[in-house]
Amino acid sequence: MRTAIMPGFSELIITINPAKEAIRDRTLNFMMPWLYAPWPDARQKGVIEMEVAGETLRALLNELSSQYQQAGVDFIPINRKTNQVDFDYDIFVNDRKCLALPVGLDTELKDGDEVRVKILWRWDG
Repeated sequence: MRTAIMPGFSELIITINPAKEAIRDRTLNFMMPWLYAPWPDARQKGVIEMEVAGETLRALLNELSSQYQQAGVDFIPINRKTNQVDFDYDIFVNDRKCLALPVGLDTELKDGDEVRVKILWRWDG
């Protein structure tokens, strides 16, 4: 599936198979530069375009995790021990929390779906 990813301050906003070219319609005052680490050339445009093998939320998150880890960034939204969403992330599909979806991470994504991966900041060391 084709994805358009727009990094925000502490989240990734992802559109699945967008109907038209994805463009950033507003500029953020501040964003985390590491969100572009796997795709440094995309920073100028503000949108990352990526193909993902598979059609599920789990496939998308695993591919993102793989890309970030190859760039040396610790981005692991699926806990390796539990195989569920890690407590450092909130994940939404069309504004519904992933955990509230009938099949959770195994939800099939459709054209136009919006996925938000929010990184939760923890200051407890």
